[in-house]
Amino acid sequence: MDVTLHRVDLLHGQAMAKGTLVVLPLAKKKQQKVAVGDDSGCLTVFYMKKGEVQTEWKSPQLGREITCLVMQAGKDKLFTGCGQSIHGFTRKGKEFVKIKTNLTETINYLFVDENMIWTGGEYIMNIYDQCKDYGFVMVKDKINDLTCAPIAQGEILSSVVACQDKFLRVYAGEKMFHEFAVEGPGSSLGFYGDPPTELKEGKKNTSVSLLYGTEQGMVGLCSVDARAMRRVVGITDRQQRPGMSGPGAGQRRARVVALYTADILKNGAVDVLIGREDGNLEVWSLGDGSSSPSSGRLESVPPSLMYEMCLQESIQAISSGNVTGGDHNEVVLTTYGGKVLAFTASHAARDPTGTEIAQVEEATAASTGVLSSMMSQKKKPASQAEDASTKMEKERRHKALEQEVEKLKQALDKEKFNYQKLSGEQIAVQTTTKVTHRLNLNGEEACYILTIDSQTPLELISLRADVEVDLLDHDGTPAILSRSKGDPVNPLLATYRMQEPGSRFQIRLRTVEGLSGTISCFVVPQTNPKTAHLVSLAVKPLSLHEKITEVPPDVPMSELRLSGPFTVMDMHQWLLLCVNELPSRPTDDEMTITYRSTFVGSFLVGRYTKGSATFKSDSITTISVLKDLITREATARKISVSINVDVRDETFPRFLELIHPKLAFQHSLTQQVKMVEPLREVQLQEGETKFLAPELQMVLQHAVDIQQQFELQPQRLAFLHNIVVASYRHKWRLRGHQSVDHRVKDLQKLLEAYNVEQITAFFDEPID
Repeated sequence: MDVTLHRVDLLHGQAMAKGTLVVLPLAKKKQQKVAVGDDSGCLTVFYMKKGEVQTEWKSPQLGREITCLVMQAGKDKLFTGCGQSIHGFTRKGKEFVKIKTNLTETINYLFVDENMIWTGGEYIMNIYDQCKDYGFVMVKDKINDLTCAPIAQGEILSSVVACQDKFLRVYAGEKMFHEFAVEGPGSSLGFYGDPPTELKEGKKNTSVSLLYGTEQGMVGLCSVDARAMRRVVGITDRQQRPGMSGPGAGQRRARVVALYTADILKNGAVDVLIGREDGNLEVWSLGDGSSSPSSGRLESVPPSLMYEMCLQESIQAISSGNVTGGDHNEVVLTTYGGKVLAFTASHAARDPTGTEIAQVEEATAASTGVLSSMMSQKKKPASQAEDASTKMEKERRHKALEQEVEKLKQALDKEKFNYQKLSGEQIAVQTTTKVTHRLNLNGEEACYILTIDSQTPLELISLRADVEVDLLDHDGTPAILSRSKGDPVNPLLATYRMQEPGSRFQIRLRTVEGLSGTISCFVVPQTNPKTAHLVSLAVKPLSLHEKITEVPPDVPMSELRLSGPFTVMDMHQWLLLCVNELPSRPTDDEMTITYRSTFVGSFLVGRYTKGSATFKSDSITTISVLKDLITREATARKISVSINVDVRDETFPRFLELIHPKLAFQHSLTQQVKMVEPLREVQLQEGETKFLAPELQMVLQHAVDIQQQFELQPQRLAFLHNIVVASYRHKWRLRGHQSVDHRVKDLQKLLEAYNVEQITAFFDEPID
């Protein structure tokens, strides 16, 4: 069953962080009030009255931007996190508590139950009891979300943490209770049905239905109790879209930012509300909508999408309640740019801008003359009640618009005066809008996705890099790409100019492994005066490697062994310069890392402790890159390191086998392009092409794609050839041969006339 929801704009403030929205519980009145916190540091509580937003109270500026906002479990007191401070407010707006913590990290996540407070920073979770330190946990990787539920037996709730290393972790106080692997880095947590905080400790066999979202766009539901965590059902990142077929129907969905469940249709079923980074709002039904995830139908009936729409800017928080009036349960959300929106099934919100009223007026004004008057007589006359209602609505909207325009004029005059006063003495160097970025590795496409979010529409984005970076296809994006010829110092110089207004933009790019450097991204929003935001992105030598949980046991690997007077922290800091997805500091005395190259498919396994480290990989290039970086950093620190390398010949046939499909595809393009024009001529003369072989028919059907791919072929083919040549150089360099240039020329000839058996045999030949 599809749902029709109508958008209602409630408020527009400053930029808002994730999780800074709370819908207060019902009080004496039927309507619910909404609390939001923004980057101005003010907490605002408002409600709707006769279609207009009324501010109930607004806190004074708290000194820092509000990074999280929660309501005390089971009560109506509000708690905010601002920098390293926690502020508590009553429903009426009185600040009854202020806690200045001794934390070094910003409080990004907050949970309050009775006298207990849980805070989450970047890597550390702190627990407070009656405003005093109760304990803390150094989480193994970056914290992306935090909530609490009655899981482990005990006096206090258990905390659930979504981590960057693709695990959900449950802590009973300071002790880890459960560890559950999920499909990708966890990005959001929620509960299926009502929050379980009303369950008291001592109840046995009670499970919690936990929802989680990942950076890859997956949404999963798992059942958690004191014994274990079990996955029940999930919404995949390529869930089919309703009413669509073909490739677009299963298009990959964006990172999950917010999760919430509510009965939007008031039919007794629980709906899952999902807010995504690209602005997509989705309403899903799981199974029969039962609030019990153990029901058989929840697992057997596939999830169905009931409503979907895109806001073109990141959603930051989602909740629900009766906010605008009527009998409907509405979706309430906040966006990155500071908008607070409601989506309601009420037909009263069908015409929020007055378009239908204006169309009726235009039709009435145009109906002059005898013919039009005769036609108008045939129309069903509107009742007096409808006329009176329309007239009242017109008057109300007219007055509201006049008041809003007057306020805007006053605000504009004030800002103009302030700017003129400043511009006479100073140059504008401080930005007037907020810009954030996110750089994520897409494992499927072996490329990075750079996402730029701005509070105001973007004008242009310029890129400069001191390492080779391949900008991938940007077809379908609302921007024109202009590239300038680079030089050895700046190989990449490119500019994206926006053609359509938008505050969010994505760039797909691929780095070259083995090189380290910096990508500088200059973001220019449409503001006055013009200011540019500089975003610096580090490119690491093994930048296309992603963290995995385990490696197949039968993979042949070369080995790098190091020993010396270094600490675990020393080795960890060196590895941070080489790979992504490592925590900022080691979490154990003996650390283990496991990575996979998203482009080639090779593996990297490492184990290091105080004074020794061992790294294994089926790519000799990976081993060589690690050896060079660690040697350089250890020399700079004046640490003597003993290095031993065991190069295994069995790794090279496997490595060439992994890269073979990509090389074979690029070389086959050359043959296919040569056939396109002759085949088109045959089609023109014969009309029918059914007599052609299936392979030739396929070439003819995809002729345009083949030619577009061929235009990029020289660059991509050279990229692949360089990977093979680098592997050959590193093989012999690690065996003591500093120069193999006389053999590289022969290898390049074999690559041009590509044959995988001949190249494998060439790798096995002795160099002398």
